[in-house]
Amino acid sequence: MVKSGVSQRRSRLRAVGLAACLLVVGLVTEAANAAGESPYAVSKIAVDVTAKSAVAAKAEAMAEAEQRAVNIVLRRVTPFNAHAQLPALDPQQVEGMVSGLSIRKEQYSTTRYIASLDIILNQQAVRQFLANLGVPISDERAPMISVLPLVMEGDKVKAGGNENWRQAWLDLDLTHSLTPANIVRARSDLDAGAVRAVLAGDVGAYASLQGTYGSAPLVIAVGQQVDGGQFVTRLAGADSVGRINYGRAEQFDARGAKVTTGDAAALAYAILENRWKATRSSGTPVEPVRYEEGVPAGAASQGEPARSVVAMVPFSGLKEWQDIRARLTQVPGVQGLEINSLSPRMASVGFNFAGSLGLLQKVLGDYGFAFENRAEGFVVRAR
Repeated sequence: MVKSGVSQRRSRLRAVGLAACLLVVGLVTEAANAAGESPYAVSKIAVDVTAKSAVAAKAEAMAEAEQRAVNIVLRRVTPFNAHAQLPALDPQQVEGMVSGLSIRKEQYSTTRYIASLDIILNQQAVRQFLANLGVPISDERAPMISVLPLVMEGDKVKAGGNENWRQAWLDLDLTHSLTPANIVRARSDLDAGAVRAVLAGDVGAYASLQGTYGSAPLVIAVGQQVDGGQFVTRLAGADSVGRINYGRAEQFDARGAKVTTGDAAALAYAILENRWKATRSSGTPVEPVRYEEGVPAGAASQGEPARSVVAMVPFSGLKEWQDIRARLTQVPGVQGLEINSLSPRMASVGFNFAGSLGLLQKVLGDYGFAFENRAEGFVVRAR
């Protein structure tokens, strides 16, 4: 959350009051709508800010949303291995790259502001900023794909339990991503046997199922809680790159089902986008191996390039940080661990990993870490 160094524009908003703030937002709505499907826009940014007044809360929320939007776009339009070159931004730099904002929905009291916002960035300003850093730009968009979120229960597709998982996908910014996606609904006659066959890699079963949902490549996304307090996600079918078959399990988040399904959907979608970006960077097809329990933890995923990972690591104190750092150096496949910055409660670390994001999550999970792909970047959290 941005709490200091606010721009002159936001200072003026405080001065003229909440009504004027709403007017300014209304004036930029048309510009936001004009952004269409540009990768230089971000939609559905959720903010929840409490401050001394509604005006201050709204101004801070918009500052936070703009900061997050710029971080998302910078990572979206640059190759994965260039993310380590992206610096922390000050409010003036963020301000210079934002061209519009619109409100999807909002609620506010005398001290609190809650909203879902869309932010439009100035494409030329973003490209110039990256050019000044010497960071390459990779903003070519993939063809549209379809994603079918499903929940399985025994021999049946669980229609009633599908809504939370499906909503988690709908809550993602599927329009402006480099891999735009259309979320489709399960047909009432969908056979669980056909779904299991697709998950098992049956090409014929996939072709038959895909044909019932249109001509776009179809990814089946199965997500559900299983015994032991774990949430399992499976991706199978084909995306804009080619065949895909991924599976991973993570501990169910204590904050509830909505957080767990939201994080799982976001990470699954990031896998699809990073597969596309890998082909744009290397020019070669990416065909990940299917991995399950029992695969050696240090094994790299076939076709996935070695990558540089930058992640935030939260901790409660110096002793915990020292323990986390020592444990990270023992994780198979994590090489060249470096500390980019360190504060009393947060560290920014960088390391190399020769494998997929899904494999990295699994390996870190085996060593007691949760790996989260947030909109603002990666987070490695000790469990």
